[in-house]
Amino acid sequence: FAPQEGTLFPPVPLGTPSPQPCPRPRALQDCGDGSGGDAQCVACPPRKFKDRWGHHGCKPCLSCALINRLQKSNCTATADAVCGECLPGFYRKARISGQLEWECIPCTKQTPSSEPQCRSRTNLVKVAVPTVPPQDTALLALTSSALVIIVLMLLALSIIYCKQFWKSQWQRGELV
Repeated sequence: FAPQEGTLFPPVPLGTPSPQPCPRPRALQDCGDGSGGDAQCVACPPRKFKDRWGHHGCKPCLSCALINRLQKSNCTATADAVCGECLPGFYRKARISGQLEWECIPCTKQTPSSEPQCRSRTNLVKVAVPTVPPQDTALLALTSSALVIIVLMLLALSIIYCKQFWKSQWQRGELV
């Protein structure tokens, strides 16, 4: 049965059946059962919940915004948040098995027109394209220029060396 919000029960002696969970339950031991002493119920920390009795800990609340979905109901001490449809400009992709993905992904120009949430191309989400900072662009230009100058200097030195080599060979009469 569902826990009653606002109802708090004192520790229950070992072997006594638990009446119902305390609000925001997190039993250090199963309330009314377990080993040694009286069981204690302590509250779950913020953004966590526990939906049933037991030794298990509190679970983290689902964040609908992180999966690009509308939030139908908030997370409480005893229930997780409930997410609704995808946010505008997002859709749920179907798996090969036909099941829909849990997370909604952005509608783009490449999204198939068969996706009803993306039919209105006015809802397209701009996918962030990384831009190169101006400092990186200037550094790239400077490095490229220096590399071109070095290559041209090596080419000029090679031409001068070859010219002198051929000239010396010509003067010796070794070239025919």
